[in-house]
Amino acid sequence: MDAALPGKVPLKPLLLRAAAYFLFWIVLAGTAPKDLAAGAVTAVIAAWASLGLLPPGELAFRPMPACTLFLRFLWQSLVTGISVARIALHPDMPLRPGRSVYRTALPLGQRRFAFMTFASLLPGTLPMGTDESGQIEVHVLDTAQDAAGQLRAEEDRLAAAFVLRGAA
Repeated sequence: MDAALPGKVPLKPLLLRAAAYFLFWIVLAGTAPKDLAAGAVTAVIAAWASLGLLPPGELAFRPMPACTLFLRFLWQSLVTGISVARIALHPDMPLRPGRSVYRTALPLGQRRFAFMTFASLLPGTLPMGTDESGQIEVHVLDTAQDAAGQLRAEEDRLAAAFVLRGAA
């Protein structure tokens, strides 16, 4: 049985998450002493908050698909940034903005919202809301694009990387 801090916060998951957040902080902020001090405090607070949002043992990740998903996340961030810059610099691009609806298999809750956040990195798409039936309303910059196909591929990638324990 894991040791717990007062208030029943499990120590091992707290330390593992804090270490992961701290490493991420170092990648973003560097290793200057003031950055390390701020990063350590921030990592512990983020880890503590994450335990309330996603208790230990509910979600397991598959290392290789998760790493692939992370690399794709970085790539999509770059592609999206370039796409937005291109649109901003060339305002007469032929766009056909509109709304689309995507039906997801993910249940309403954290997994669906994580998917919507990840899907917002697709160039030209922005999930705007969802309902209990599984529909996600998406704003698209070009209605001629296959937004549903892109979203389906991203949902499959996310599902391959993370497994909800005890899920039906």
